[in-house]
Amino acid sequence: MNDISLKQLEIFVAVVEYGGFTRAAEELNMTQPAVSHHIKQLEQEVDAPLFVRNKAGLKLTPQGEIVVNYARRMKALHERMFAELQNA
Repeated sequence: MNDISLKQLEIFVAVVEYGGFTRAAEELNMTQPAVSHHIKQLEQEVDAPLFVRNKAGLKLTPQGEIVVNYARRMKALHERMFAELQNA
């Protein structure tokens, strides 16, 4: 059974959207090592690297592209669920 948390997915999406671990950490009010730890755990859960790290920065792997697409959908569904609950 996978132990992927919504928090890990949100952090992963932030890294993608902000273009790096440090910037994502700043935006999420976390430390860069904490962000790195969550990404490492997520990579272990999906049993694949999610980023190619090089001098130019980060690039999503094919597996990373799959995960980010689902993570964005899951995040949107989560937000919609709470919006509907508030309106109920």
